[in-house]
Amino acid sequence: MSKNEHTKYYSILKMKRKTIILLLLFCTPYFTQQTFAQHAQDSVFLKEYLPLTHVDALRWITRYQKELDEHQEANKKLQDTSCDVLFLGSSSINRWDNIYNDMAPLKIIRRSYGGAAIRDMLYYYDIIARGFHPRVIVLYVENDLNGSLEDLSIGDTYDFIRVFIARLQRDYPSVPIYMLSFKPSYARIQMLAKQKVINLLLQEYASQTSGVNYIDVSSCMYDEKGVLRKNIFKEDSLHMNQKGYDLWTAILKPRLIKSIQESAL
Repeated sequence: MSKNEHTKYYSILKMKRKTIILLLLFCTPYFTQQTFAQHAQDSVFLKEYLPLTHVDALRWITRYQKELDEHQEANKKLQDTSCDVLFLGSSSINRWDNIYNDMAPLKIIRRSYGGAAIRDMLYYYDIIARGFHPRVIVLYVENDLNGSLEDLSIGDTYDFIRVFIARLQRDYPSVPIYMLSFKPSYARIQMLAKQKVINLLLQEYASQTSGVNYIDVSSCMYDEKGVLRKNIFKEDSLHMNQKGYDLWTAILKPRLIKSIQESAL
């Protein structure tokens, strides 16, 4: 990270100044002040839209259309939209093969897909996130910072996540939201520095925002010597195997159960 970038993100972390960003998102219909509740401690005031540049915008936004169509059909057939946990996110949620058993006896609805990025999750928000009746919402998405040509900056990724959460809070004002930290992996080892910065930003944001919680699922992925475990990943060195998800389950499940129990009091 350059000196200028370090100064920028340090300022955001310390919440010492507000930056007004003009936002222009090619795929999102609109954002209004009603969809983003501005708080005094926010370092960035989202005025309208975030800028995006893609090599092929249409191809990029429709790359997982088949999976989204399947979700849309599933929504039409879903007779009971209530659940204990609504899981939203990318392939780390989508490829959690044993998630229903791992989360039992909690009832879950999963609306994740492929290499979802937070910006196309905003575009598909009505399909993946609206119309349910969850008691808790879990969000995990890391693909806005994956080392590709379409990567966002750390600051823009942070802003997009907050816009997405603002929409969730608009539609589910009394439902706790749990953000999972960006996970490390050997496939994206070059992204570790950026992941650490975004995790610090999200942790700070959650500490300052009512109803939003941050869960560190990254630390458990290192052994007692501080080395990233190798036996928790599949052959692609990016997605986790069941050993990895066992680590996540041990941290996440008790928090969700406790949250649901407290909301029932």
